[in-house]
Amino acid sequence: MKTRNVTSKIWFVVLTLSMILTLSSCGKKKPEQYGQQIGNRDSTQIKAVLKEPETFSGKTVTIEGKIVSECNTGCWFDVQGPGGVIHVDIKPSGFAIPQKVGKEVMVEGNVSLRDGQLTLIGKGVEMK
Repeated sequence: MKTRNVTSKIWFVVLTLSMILTLSSCGKKKPEQYGQQIGNRDSTQIKAVLKEPETFSGKTVTIEGKIVSECNTGCWFDVQGPGGVIHVDIKPSGFAIPQKVGKEVMVEGNVSLRDGQLTLIGKGVEMK
């Protein structure tokens, strides 16, 4: 009889701890990740890239801002941050994102300057 009571108490404690751990992790939402994991979390100001696109052309940068427009299929989007808007094309990297207009985002990619048009070829995207 005593063994049964001890076993019941142990199971009660285990279940209680499991519930506590599960509930405590509910508030910690992991950011949504698309494409490659972002390696460099030090962001470059969007206005700096827009001001001197030749300096950043061909380089990998990380930007942060809000998605203000997006392709219906999720293959490109525009990110607005302090100082302007950058067009992000993720189709060349082989992935797309769901509709996320209005969401805060971090994007890592290569700056491309073709025919005077600045585009960030996104390699990794993280929704905040």
